[in-house]
Amino acid sequence: MKKRIIISLVCFAAMAVLPFVAVRNTDSAVKPENESKENDVSVTSSHQSENNSKEEKNTENSIQTVSEDKYFKILDEDTGEIITVDDRNFCYGAVAAEMIPSFEQEALKAQCVACYTHFCRLRNIQRSEPDSSLKGADFSAKLSENQYYMSDDAMKKSWGNLYDESIKNIKTAVDDVFGEVLTDSDGNLIMVAYHAVSGGATEDCVDVFGQDVSYLQAVASPGDFSAPGYLSECTVDEKDFKNKILAENKNADLSKSPEKWIGKSEKTNSGTVKNIKIGGENFSGAKIRELFGLRSANFDVEYKDNSFVFTVRGYGHGVGMSQYGAEYMAQQGADYKEILSWYYHGAKLMRS
Repeated sequence: MKKRIIISLVCFAAMAVLPFVAVRNTDSAVKPENESKENDVSVTSSHQSENNSKEEKNTENSIQTVSEDKYFKILDEDTGEIITVDDRNFCYGAVAAEMIPSFEQEALKAQCVACYTHFCRLRNIQRSEPDSSLKGADFSAKLSENQYYMSDDAMKKSWGNLYDESIKNIKTAVDDVFGEVLTDSDGNLIMVAYHAVSGGATEDCVDVFGQDVSYLQAVASPGDFSAPGYLSECTVDEKDFKNKILAENKNADLSKSPEKWIGKSEKTNSGTVKNIKIGGENFSGAKIRELFGLRSANFDVEYKDNSFVFTVRGYGHGVGMSQYGAEYMAQQGADYKEILSWYYHGAKLMRS
């Protein structure tokens, strides 16, 4: 693993010569998490996981191309209403919801292909074996929070005087790659994951989601070191820390002095905490992230001045494409095909 990441760092500088080819195949499924969107969003495959539990069982039966019905039906979680959006306009709104519109064209294009692949796959699965809780929709979203999709009205409200320039940037990128998707070597739409900022290298899917997916492997992402918000800090006072840990696991022994509460941690080669001992009990890095609202599970923690201080790297789960990493690659001259090939190595680009 460490060798692969080192090799990735060496190869990163030579990205322009990498071909976009499919070299491996997998039918593994992954259920990425949902990330709330700030200026540096990190979302992926979803809070849809509970609505698509059948997905793990039916990956091998995935429809190989995008749906012939060129529209998406979205269940608004706030109102219970279903809105219908044609594929092209959905791509405009999906990219707007996921990436800063002033990003480089090639980064926006890569995001469009990733979004379209992911939601086409959700649509195929849902229309093959509908989940009654979705009421006929392809997926659900909190549209008031611009989750997964941003309407034109929402763009105007959010961007203000920058709307014309921003929507032009997004439409130019989307129109150039509209209809392109990522597949495995059997022609099945791949499981797509993306996040805002990695810790300097992305994560192996198996380390984060427990499934070994050939095209979701760790690669270097050095552009993330200079990304806004790459490094963040979270300070939790002793009482709050203790209450949250005990609420999660009452067996944790926090009777000793606080500086002894934190034990050893197990990390991935890319830096994400897999497990950490607290009060003698085992906690997953993902759970600690959830409990204390950390931007990622790539963290260190120490006790000082009567508080626990988390030093956090990156934003998101770290699997798949780093959005700021994609922006950095585009700034260095990589096109969207090279970006996608780097973060989804072995996937194949096709037009539906």
